[in-house]
Amino acid sequence: MIRPAGDEAASNPTSARGTSRVNRVIAASASAALAAASLMLTGAVSAHAATPVIHTYAPSGVGGGTTTSPDLAATKYQVQAAGTAVQAVQYTQNGHNFDIARFASDSRTPTITVTLPTTTINTVNVYPARYYPAGSVSVSADKHTLTFQMSASAGLNQAIVMVNGDSTNAAGQPYLAVVNDPIEDPSLRPDTTAASDGSGVNTQTGVLNFQTFAASYLAAHPNSAAQTAPAATTSSMAGRTVNGTAIPAGQTTSAGSLVSANTSNVRYPNQRVMAAGDATFALQAALQAIQANPAQLNTLYFPNGTYLWSGLQVNGVDGSKLKGGKLKVYTDEGALLVNRVQAYMEAFEPAIGIVNSNNVEIDGRGVFDANGVANYRSTAGGDLHDAYRSQHQGGVMVMHSSDITFNDTYERNAKQWNFETHTAKRVTFNNIKALTPYGQPWVDGTDFASGQDITANGVFTLGNDDAFASGHYNPSNGFTPLASGVWSNFQLGTPSANVQGYVNAVGAYDAVSNQLGFNSNQWDTEDSNNISVSNTLNWTVGAGNGIRLGYQTLGHQLTNYTFDNFNSVSAPIGGITVMNNHDTYPRIQSVVVKNSSIDTSRLSSGSIGIGGGDGSTQTITADQQANYGYAPNPNGSGATYTYTKAPIPTVNLDNVWFSKQTPSTITGVTNATLNNLRVAGQLVEYTGQLPLTTSGVSTLTRTYTGANGQTQNVKPGAVTSGDTWVGAWSGDQGTNNSSDLTLLTRNTGSGLMGEQYTTGSGDGKLTYLQFPLSGLTKAPSQATLHLTYVGHRYTTVPSTDTDQLLVQPVSDTTCTGGGTSCPVSTMTWPNRPSFTATTSSVARSAVFTLGSTVVPEGGGSHQGNAVDGRDITVDITAFVQNAFAAQQSTLLLAVGNTGTNHELRFVSSEGATGAGKLTNANADMVPAMTVTP
Repeated sequence: MIRPAGDEAASNPTSARGTSRVNRVIAASASAALAAASLMLTGAVSAHAATPVIHTYAPSGVGGGTTTSPDLAATKYQVQAAGTAVQAVQYTQNGHNFDIARFASDSRTPTITVTLPTTTINTVNVYPARYYPAGSVSVSADKHTLTFQMSASAGLNQAIVMVNGDSTNAAGQPYLAVVNDPIEDPSLRPDTTAASDGSGVNTQTGVLNFQTFAASYLAAHPNSAAQTAPAATTSSMAGRTVNGTAIPAGQTTSAGSLVSANTSNVRYPNQRVMAAGDATFALQAALQAIQANPAQLNTLYFPNGTYLWSGLQVNGVDGSKLKGGKLKVYTDEGALLVNRVQAYMEAFEPAIGIVNSNNVEIDGRGVFDANGVANYRSTAGGDLHDAYRSQHQGGVMVMHSSDITFNDTYERNAKQWNFETHTAKRVTFNNIKALTPYGQPWVDGTDFASGQDITANGVFTLGNDDAFASGHYNPSNGFTPLASGVWSNFQLGTPSANVQGYVNAVGAYDAVSNQLGFNSNQWDTEDSNNISVSNTLNWTVGAGNGIRLGYQTLGHQLTNYTFDNFNSVSAPIGGITVMNNHDTYPRIQSVVVKNSSIDTSRLSSGSIGIGGGDGSTQTITADQQANYGYAPNPNGSGATYTYTKAPIPTVNLDNVWFSKQTPSTITGVTNATLNNLRVAGQLVEYTGQLPLTTSGVSTLTRTYTGANGQTQNVKPGAVTSGDTWVGAWSGDQGTNNSSDLTLLTRNTGSGLMGEQYTTGSGDGKLTYLQFPLSGLTKAPSQATLHLTYVGHRYTTVPSTDTDQLLVQPVSDTTCTGGGTSCPVSTMTWPNRPSFTATTSSVARSAVFTLGSTVVPEGGGSHQGNAVDGRDITVDITAFVQNAFAAQQSTLLLAVGNTGTNHELRFVSSEGATGAGKLTNANADMVPAMTVTP
């Protein structure tokens, strides 16, 4: 039967009548997904037992002289949390994919009510779909208000609501993100008592109030006097030959000048004029003041209001020397910290940059806005930002730093990646948000390029690329002086070489290297290990994977990656992608993904794509080590060396949910374990549910927990991808029964299986089953059909009577009505596959007794009926072999019985799984086909 996607324990079996299970479960097409999004036109879902405390946030940016927030209120959505109105705001910097409704509460399960005054609600999907199956949302009778309760089992603080759309529609309409923060820990908030002298520096509390401090600082040190353009300097490439072009020995960069702030594509050494209120210099003065008074100061505090600057740049701060052993940065919930359009194209100005620092903690519920669209929209004053033209910079960057903690950090509108780490140690991210729901390039959700002991617990990202990535990839190495893209950008090696432009770009590169204390080839200098990511929700609009490990590792090793309750929505390139290498072959030691969901609705393949080493060798040259940031020779010599492209020792996927079936691959793994995987809400009990190609895998374990609670091996074969029964009786003839919980057979005697019956008073019934063959890599030596017997109809028939099943392959393009289309989802008796059964064309089960379980006549659920439970099998080897040889993607079977006075009933796919299944059935009773390779 047709079964909508969602958790197999909580689906609504009646919601998908008339929708193709083939499309819904196997293809998961957009139209089927929309049709399957059940809308109960009833009252609201019951609220939490105790009335939750709801805290609504202050408007962003209001305070300190700013009276109006730049955020625009949503016009599409009116949102309530547990009856309290919550402001939803528009995210429209580059398109309008999302509105965001954010609040804090003491409940993880508040009731959310969303009213759309001008939109008629036809379908609703809430994500992650695993935790919000069909039927979890109610819609008002006028179709303008939806209600749902945030899922306790999800373990998340967020949910994504898509009205009249689903995760295959990446562009948004816009969609709504609901952010339910925990109530803030009051211990994180500093003592904000004002300093008695009005300076903003309170040595009694240890707090520097930046709003007050910056006003005083800028009054005394105006930017107009402080800002100067870079002077001409001798180029670091002077006297060298690059790609055939000689750089003169005395070559200098150009002298810089200050240009209008609204100038587009400003390149070093020119700089945009700073605004009078730009707090960039004030920030560095504030940090210097704290470090100069380590026994008295330790906290940088941002009250509500708007701040303009080059980002929160913390460079070279040793928080362990401060009062309490830590530098704390706290932002009030209404604080809006906005990046200016950066000084020049190649400048390094992320929203937060923690560099060469240790023992730093970022707290508070303010908003860090990287202003990424304005920075990189060249037609509106921003700059081009291809890798060969500029440095990479993300929203939040932790580089060459250790013992860093983020609590509740909210970053939006990133320039490139949202949150990232490079050669970082002991970094913790708690309840972070990174919301950049725009089609901008380079916008990963979280990208822990390199690091050791990195923990992220509670992550919500909206981006344009990988939800999570790691592997020492640093796009800034595309802007190094010896990068080929830079050569071609300045036409080095040609008669038109722009030497001055080239050395100016190198000057920009050197300026950032000096600012950071290391160059771009030194961002990621150590192996990565112990990366843990849990309780995440991630959405992507453009390219990208759910999880991507191993891209451009430059010879480094990645060890011990664990993902727990990781939930990715809409990624179109891959689900779990490991060893997607570039340049050198990465070395990955252990990958564990558990209790997670990967929305594969936009994928054509690659739910799982894991590729380990094959035992060959990889060479790292001395030149790569010296000039391109490759991992150094372990003996410290810098000489060329090799290492083995070894298999990944451990890959473990446990309780991972995929929204639809796509082909997967695992290669080069020593021990791969796949346990309790789910596809389209169904537990994977048969290999055909998740087609998997393997090579170079020493030990592959595929298991599931059966209905009896015991761990069992996944069986070679497949469950039905569509099943129904059709009836000849006049009251049944026009009905498609693909949502029933049982399958029926009854032989009218017209034809061997009763298939020839056309008119009259007959009550014949036939069952049709469809199976995918995509999981087969060769024709099986044996194939067996399994149906679970429920019982028979008539109390007058002795339990000792015997019967036998007959099975024949058929086609849904040759139909009884003369047409060429009669799929499972729509077939009826008048329009079903047309066939003639003969003694030689059918396969037969063993003879079995009818038994004493009697089931009333007719269709419907029969939900509470007893189930006989016997497994009735039929050898269908020849049918499967022939279909495989004919390169069929599916096999459609007609099933009947021999006894003309018997009406038999079997468990359907709907009857075996879901909240509305047969009470006495279980998932092991789904119609299935087992094969022997």
